[in-house]
Amino acid sequence: MAAGIIGAITAAPELLKGITDLVERFVPDPAQKAQAALDLQKLVTDREVAAIQAAADVAKAQIGVNTAEAQGNDRFSARWRPACGWVCVAGLAYQFVVGPILTWATGILGVMIGAAIPAAPTLPGEALMTLLFGMLGLGAQRTIERTQGVPGAMPGGVKQ
Repeated sequence: MAAGIIGAITAAPELLKGITDLVERFVPDPAQKAQAALDLQKLVTDREVAAIQAAADVAKAQIGVNTAEAQGNDRFSARWRPACGWVCVAGLAYQFVVGPILTWATGILGVMIGAAIPAAPTLPGEALMTLLFGMLGLGAQRTIERTQGVPGAMPGGVKQ
């Protein structure tokens, strides 16, 4: 939505010029031209103010949502960072422990029963590493915040 609002603001000068050219062409009286130009300028200015106000309202609403999420105790919204961590741990555990053991076990079972069992699927390792390094970076930042006593970084929002 913000991109549309910004686009509306940046397109206003071209729109004003096009309409002004039409007024110049079809309105013969200089006083009427001047009044039409003022009216057009007022319309464009009002539009720009409305677009800026709409963008500010969207930003205020998002701040309210962010504040509510930060203060809430809902594990699905306030605990997104640990959830990402557990997804990363589960993916790494599967990729490097469960997957190889499953592939090995199904290979042995396939030989024992005389059937070809497909290998266990693998996960994209680079995606897991990107998530892991991102999580480690966030964890390091959180540790720095806690050691520096940033308000809200300590459990319960207590400053050291």
